[in-house]
Amino acid sequence: MRSKSASLLLLMLFAWLIPTWYCRSGEAKTALSGFDSTIKPFFQTYCYDCHGHDTDEGEITLSKLSGELTASNDLEQWAEVLERLKSVEMPPEEMPQPSENERRAVVDWIEAGLRRSLARGDSVATAPRVRRLTNVEYQNTLNELLGFELDVLDELPKDPEQFYHFNNTPELMRMGPEQLDRYFDVGRFAMASAIVDASQQPTVFRQRREWSAVGVNRGMGQDEVGVWGNSRNTAAQGMGFRNPPQHGEFRLRIQAAAILPPGYREAPLEIQLGIPRGRTELPYKIVGTLHLTNSPDNPQVFEFRGRIENHPSSESLDARSGLPIQEMSLRPELIFDDGTLNDGGTYAANRQLALPRAIVNWMELEVPVIDLWPPKHHTDILFESPLKQANSETYVRMVLERFMSRAYRRPATATEIDRFLEVFRLVRPSVATFEEAARETLAMVLVSPQFLCHNEADPATDAHFAMASRLSYFLWASMPDEELLRLASARKLDDPTVIEKQVLRMLSDKRSNAFVEDFTRQWLSIRKMLTVPINHDLFPRFLYVVPNGETAGTEVPYRPSVRDYMMQETIGFVGELIRRNENVLSVVDSDFAYLNERLAAHYGVEGVQGERMRVVALRPEHKLGGLFTHGSVLIGNGTGTAPHPIYRAVWLREAILGDEVAPPPAEVPALNDTAGESLEQAVSIAELLARHRTEKSCNNCHARLDPWGVAFERYNAIGRYQPKVPPNGIRVSRFDEDRHKDLVGYQKYLDSINTVEVSASTKLPNGPEVTTLAELKAYLIAHRSDDIRKNMVSRLLSYGLGRELTVRDRFDVEELCQQAKANGSGMRDMIVSICQSEIFKDSTSKRGE
Repeated sequence: MRSKSASLLLLMLFAWLIPTWYCRSGEAKTALSGFDSTIKPFFQTYCYDCHGHDTDEGEITLSKLSGELTASNDLEQWAEVLERLKSVEMPPEEMPQPSENERRAVVDWIEAGLRRSLARGDSVATAPRVRRLTNVEYQNTLNELLGFELDVLDELPKDPEQFYHFNNTPELMRMGPEQLDRYFDVGRFAMASAIVDASQQPTVFRQRREWSAVGVNRGMGQDEVGVWGNSRNTAAQGMGFRNPPQHGEFRLRIQAAAILPPGYREAPLEIQLGIPRGRTELPYKIVGTLHLTNSPDNPQVFEFRGRIENHPSSESLDARSGLPIQEMSLRPELIFDDGTLNDGGTYAANRQLALPRAIVNWMELEVPVIDLWPPKHHTDILFESPLKQANSETYVRMVLERFMSRAYRRPATATEIDRFLEVFRLVRPSVATFEEAARETLAMVLVSPQFLCHNEADPATDAHFAMASRLSYFLWASMPDEELLRLASARKLDDPTVIEKQVLRMLSDKRSNAFVEDFTRQWLSIRKMLTVPINHDLFPRFLYVVPNGETAGTEVPYRPSVRDYMMQETIGFVGELIRRNENVLSVVDSDFAYLNERLAAHYGVEGVQGERMRVVALRPEHKLGGLFTHGSVLIGNGTGTAPHPIYRAVWLREAILGDEVAPPPAEVPALNDTAGESLEQAVSIAELLARHRTEKSCNNCHARLDPWGVAFERYNAIGRYQPKVPPNGIRVSRFDEDRHKDLVGYQKYLDSINTVEVSASTKLPNGPEVTTLAELKAYLIAHRSDDIRKNMVSRLLSYGLGRELTVRDRFDVEELCQQAKANGSGMRDMIVSICQSEIFKDSTSKRGE
C-alpha cells in the first residue's frame, strides 16, 4: 500500500496543477405586478388547504412565496408550481377546480416572471464546475490515449449511483486522496504496458493443446474429447498453463466446428480466459464468441487478439519446487440456450444430446505477439528521432508536448510542459533506463487534473476545444479523435452544419455504443435488476444455479444468464431508436423488440434462433413493445417474488414522464407494516395498496402514484406476461420427467396451477380507467406525449452537459422540445439539435450554476 507521504505528495501535485475553475454571478430583485390581485387569491382559494401557512405537503408552502421571482426567492418552487398546474395535477381532482381561464392566467404569470428573472441573469452566488471523469469515461479515454484496450474498471473506486440520475455531475464526480492514489497506480500500470524496454525483445510464450473426436487415453482411465455440449462427451477441461507473460498482446487460435441437429443453425461457443474455475466466483473474462455454423467435416480456424493484462491469473506454489507460479486457464463454454436447460433428469439429458454442440480440435495461445518491435503503441509515444541521442532534453520536451496535448484534449502550454520536464529530470537519475523514466513521468501526467477532469472550465481551453470534448464525452464517453481536434484547431466547431455532420459521424461510429450503454443504464436504472433475489420456488427455471458445493444455489458465474441478455435488450433497443431515428414515443410502445433466442423463449416470441441480439417484429399477442415490457425494468422494479406497483410507478413517473417522486417520509410505516401482510409472500399486491391508501399519512402521495404501477400487474416478477398466477403459498415444481413426461406435459402442469386472475384495472390520476398495460401506453402517447418528449430532451441534455438541469434551463429545454416536435421527434434528430443549441455550445454559462 502506498505510504501516506506519497499520497500527500500526489495530492499536492494535483493542487499545484489545478486552476480555480469557478464562476460567480449576482442577483437582482424586482417585484412583478399582478401577484396580489391574481396569484395570491388563486392560491388562497385552491391551494392553501394543503400548501398554506400550517401545511406544506410536498415541501411546498405557497404562503411563503412573494411576487419577487429571484434565485433567493424560490425560483425552483415557482417552477414546481408551474409544472403542477400545467399538468393539471394540482389541485387534486377531489378538490375544487379552477376554471381554465383562471389556471391559464396563473400559468402565464409564472412563465412571464421566470422569463423576466432569467433575462436579468439571476443566479446562485457560487458554484463549482470542476468534475472528474467517470470511471467509464476514464477507461475509454485511457484506451484511446494508449491505442489499446486495458480493463481497469475493477481497480478504481466505484462511482456513485443515484436512481434515474446521471453520475457525471460536479456534485458526484469529486476527487479525494484515495481516488488519486488509485489513479496513480493505474497510470503506472498503463505506462508499463504501453512503453516497453525496446532493447530487450521478450521471449514469446506459446502453448497448444489438441483433442481427438474419438478420445485419447491420458493414462488416468479417462478419455478426453474435444466436444463441448450440454451433457456427456463434454471435455472436462480447457487448456491450462503456467507463468505466462504479464504484459503484451496475445493471439488465440482455435480450430472448431459445430454438431447441428436438424432445425438448428448455430452453436455459440464462448471463449473464456483467466483464473482456473473454482479459484474465484468470477474465474474468467471473455475473449470472444464463436457462432459456429460449419460442420465437423469442414473445421475452421478462428483467431482472437487481446491484452493478457485484462485476464487475471492466480498465484500458487509449485508442488515440486515450492516456488510461486502464476496459473491461467483457457476454456470454451457452449452457451446455447433455449430456456429449458435448467431441467434435470434422464429426459432432459437425452434431449440435450439433440441440441447443438461444438467440436474443438485444437487451441493455441501466443503471447506477446511480436509483429513489430518495439510495438506501435510504444513508438506512438517514444517516437524515433535523432534528437533522442543528440539532444535528449529537446526530445523529452517533444514527447511531452505530443502526449500531454492528447491527454489534455487541447494544446499543452509551455508552462505545463516545463513542469513535467522538471519531473523527468528528477526521476531520470534514480532509474536504470530512459524508458523507465518516461513511464514514471507520463504516469504523473495521467494524474494531472487536466487529464482526470473535464476541461471545459479550464482557462487554458478555448471554446472550440471545449466543444470538441463536450461532443466526444457526450456521444462516445471518451476523448475527441483527430478529426474533432483538427476542427477545433481550425475553429470550426461553432458552425451548425459542421456540428450536424460530426454528430451523425460520431453516432455511426462503434464508439457511440459506450454512450448508449452508459446513458441507458443510468437513465433507466436497470442495474437494479441484478440485485433482486429471484424466488426459485415460484420461478425454478429462470436462472441457472450451481447445483452443489459451497456455492450451491447461487447463479452460475461462467455463462451468460437471461438477466445478462435483458440488460443487452434494453441497451440495444435504445441504440436502435437512435440508429433508426425513431420517434421518442417508441420508448412507451414500439412495433419491434431487440431479442435473441433465450429472450424470445422467455417472452413467448416464436421463430427466433441464435445467441445474437437482433431486431424482431412484434404482434399484438406478444404483449410486448417499448421499454415498459423489458425484463430489466420489470424485474428491477419488483421483489423477485411479486410485481411491485409502487416501484414500477416511480420508474414510470421519473424515468419516462420526468417527474420527481419524493421518497416516503421517515415516519411513514412500510407497506407490509400498514397492510398487515407480507409483501414478499404476496403474488399480487394491488389489494394491499388499496388498504395502504386508507392510511391518511399515505393516501395523499399514493393516490397520485399507485395507479400508474397497478397497470403493470400482469407482468410478473421475472418480467413475463402472466394474466393468471398460482394461489398464495403454492410452490411451483421444477420439471420432473416421471410426473410431467415432457415439456408439453410440464406446460399443462403450469397452466393447471395458474388459476388466480390478475387484475390490472386502475383509475389514473386526472385520467380515465385503464384495464391493461396496453391501454396505459395508449393513454400516455395520446395525452402525455409532450411530457415524454420533454423528459427525453432533458435527460439527453443533462447527460451531455454533465450537470443537473435547473429552472434556468427550462426555456432552452422548451425550445428544443418545440424543434423536436416540428421534426417528428426523432431520437437522432433530437441529439443533433441538442448539440447545435446555444446552451450546449455555451455550457459554461451561469445558467448551469
